[in-house]
Amino acid sequence: MLKLNVTDFTKYPGPRYIKLGSNSGEEFREEYLIKKLKQDPEVVVNLDGVLGYGSSFLEEIFGGVVRAMPEHPATEHPNGDPVVKHSFITVEMINFIKNNLVSNDDPSVKNEIRDYILRQTEQLKGA
Repeated sequence: MLKLNVTDFTKYPGPRYIKLGSNSGEEFREEYLIKKLKQDPEVVVNLDGVLGYGSSFLEEIFGGVVRAMPEHPATEHPNGDPVVKHSFITVEMINFIKNNLVSNDDPSVKNEIRDYILRQTEQLKGA
């Protein structure tokens, strides 16, 4: 099991996409979360210590990691950019992340993230 602290990336989470600005959810997902998942299928994400989260930042990380699964039907983002697929990502990995989030500073963030994950995993069933 690996631990991933958002504060190792930034204390100031930014926008959804890299092209919209620094410290984006897309960058965190691709450069931090995906890289950790390649090392270990069990990653605990600690959300504490930042100065607040925008919903687009969180959705792009956690909804985005589900969309990155090869069996997810999404092929492009709403902005038209292609969805990068990662063949090694499994439902078990996603469930581990969802069930082991750390957010003592604001526990409601965990429910928000779980909702983003649920919305995307429901699309897997319909694929």
